[in-house]
Amino acid sequence: MTNIIQPYRPPLPATDAATPTPPAARPQGNPAGQAAQTDSVTLSAAAQTSAALVGAARNASGVSQPNVSAIKAALANGSYNVSPETLAQAISNVLSETPR
Repeated sequence: MTNIIQPYRPPLPATDAATPTPPAARPQGNPAGQAAQTDSVTLSAAAQTSAALVGAARNASGVSQPNVSAIKAALANGSYNVSPETLAQAISNVLSETPR
């Protein structure tokens, strides 16, 4: 059995001036005594962290090409070694700098 799912295409807006606007679609205004409604969005902690990381990456000064070249050379000749303790400390440092 094969199901074919068509892409969603929203309906085209009616442009015929002779078509009346349904009452529910008409703007209602703000009756006296009622406060205006406002919309708001709250981002999850993960979304806030992601936004902070993207912002930090955009504001970063760039890549240190001499450091990259040195690491590439060490990887190529087999002399690049990182101890598990050093790696764990680096990960901990990055996580402690990330806003929560």
